[in-house]
Amino acid sequence: MKKALLILITLCVATIGYSQTFTDSNFIEYTVIPSTTNVEITDYDYANGGATVNIPATVDYNSATYNVTEIGDEAFLAFGSTEKITSIVIPDGVTSIGSRAFQANLLASVTIPDSVTQLSNLSFGENPLLANVVLSNNLISIAQFSFISCSLINVAIPDNVTTIGLNAFRNNQLTSVTIPNNVASIAAGAFFGNPLTCVVSESTIPPTVGITVGGNTNLDSFGGSRSNIDLSIPTGTATAYATAQWTGFNSVAEGLSGTFVVGNITYQINANPNNEVTVTDYNTAGGTVVNIPATVTSGCTDFSVTEIGNSAFNNKGLTSISIPDSVTTIGDNAIRNNNNLTSVIIPDSVISIGNIAFVNNGMTNLVIGNNVATIGDYAFRFNSITSVTIPDSVTNIGQRAFESNAISNLVIGNGLIGIGDYVFGYNDITSVTIPDSVLTIGDNAFVSNDEMTNLVIGNSVTSIGEFAFAMNPSLAQLTSVTIPSSVTSIGDYAFSIATLTDVFSESTTPPIITTGTNDTFGSTSNRGTIHLHIPGGTAVMDAYVNDSGALWTGFNPVTQDALGVSDFELSNDITVITTTDAINITHSNSIRLENYTIYSITGAKVTTGKEINIDTRFLAGGIYILKLDFNKGTVTKKFVAN
Repeated sequence: MKKALLILITLCVATIGYSQTFTDSNFIEYTVIPSTTNVEITDYDYANGGATVNIPATVDYNSATYNVTEIGDEAFLAFGSTEKITSIVIPDGVTSIGSRAFQANLLASVTIPDSVTQLSNLSFGENPLLANVVLSNNLISIAQFSFISCSLINVAIPDNVTTIGLNAFRNNQLTSVTIPNNVASIAAGAFFGNPLTCVVSESTIPPTVGITVGGNTNLDSFGGSRSNIDLSIPTGTATAYATAQWTGFNSVAEGLSGTFVVGNITYQINANPNNEVTVTDYNTAGGTVVNIPATVTSGCTDFSVTEIGNSAFNNKGLTSISIPDSVTTIGDNAIRNNNNLTSVIIPDSVISIGNIAFVNNGMTNLVIGNNVATIGDYAFRFNSITSVTIPDSVTNIGQRAFESNAISNLVIGNGLIGIGDYVFGYNDITSVTIPDSVLTIGDNAFVSNDEMTNLVIGNSVTSIGEFAFAMNPSLAQLTSVTIPSSVTSIGDYAFSIATLTDVFSESTTPPIITTGTNDTFGSTSNRGTIHLHIPGGTAVMDAYVNDSGALWTGFNPVTQDALGVSDFELSNDITVITTTDAINITHSNSIRLENYTIYSITGAKVTTGKEINIDTRFLAGGIYILKLDFNKGTVTKKFVAN
């Protein structure tokens, strides 16, 4: 008997040892969870702790540190008490919140950390001021009465939730709710007493729901107010939802996946994010004028229109189309073969324009938004566009993108890296400045722009392709071209321009060209009428003309003139700023400007002087050469007078 009694006493002592309870400085009571370094909150002293509670993630007791992992049943229960908490911070690390843990307080907002996986009966119920709650993304179930008689105005039910318990959100202020895909059951009264007008159910397998039986609306998951609610469900699930007793709603709209039609436009719901759609088709019964909306509503769900899909408006007889600021992508063949479509404005929201996107319309007017980065192959081919401004945002233009239009005015932004094959071929471009951002000019890039009289090639271009600037001999007008020092190769017939009289090559190392058959300049006879201007120095002349295998032969004459390179590197010491009516020169104190000379593009001297602020208002529009003579060397730069 004594031995049995001793064993019993030992067990009691052990049990007492594992059930240690203590209170911290915040007046929160904890109980150590046996055989762990974790604690559960079991009580709170409202009178001394106050209305604001910050639960710590860890707490020290008897020289040990414990993790706060559980909020126990009725831990902060204020039912029947005049003392209430108004603010609570729950730390990451708490995994469970017990029954009635925060019932009947005056909480206004609650964030439940992602470490929490379960809520218990009435855990936050009867908090009449609770308008906002952020639920843990790892919740699997929302227990019965969890948020009964609060004032929630919206709630995002996490994707992992599988069950919503009895009266879980009863008597709140919810006007809309989305039931995520994994929810399998919604218990009776779950949304009773809410002013719901919109319910979205994302699952293709309808969750089980409670229904009104014998007039008892308490049994209905939606509290008998279904006639006020618009329901949205996945495409093709209407029969399944009706069979599962999702009936009696004000309207039922399929379209949480798949397609739907509004205003003769067909929309495809994007997989991610699920609230965006792509325009995929158009019914011509809607007429020839189309205004694509920025947002479109199906059932009670608003979708943002972000893409115009492949072939969406191909051959639809359009005369007008309005693209909203919400669209970021215009797909392949998207708006092609509409012969009477004369004008298109692409908004700043658009980032990419697909291949053949606007081919073979009747466009004369085009505005490209300031955030477009890529323009696909053939994108605007075969229209009648007269003016194009390529914004600085564009880095890539596909082959033949603007081929065969009526472009006379072309402005190319400073972001473009390469000009592909035939991009601006067969137009009426009169003047073009290729910016310094461009590295390559492709084959036929500007072929047959016979109206061109002014051409400036950027100082970063390294290669110029075959037929790049070739023109019809009987129509050509361009008389002068300057090839910057960055160019290393020029393709066959690239400058086959019968009217050329002056070619300025700025590099001391001659670019590789074709001589004779497939001549870069069209023919030997063409060269005989062209004045070639090259940098100074005997070695330069030899490399261009005299050395064995020299390619730049047959020009008449060949001179080393004002386009010569500096005999002293001054690029880091001077700045030349060109405005609409002046040139302003600044330089370091270590050098001195002795004089300047302005030459025409043909090499004729126009004026000279010594001032650092040069008035250019007297110059006719065109390209000029500015030669600056300093006490330590010479700098030569091109500029354009307006």
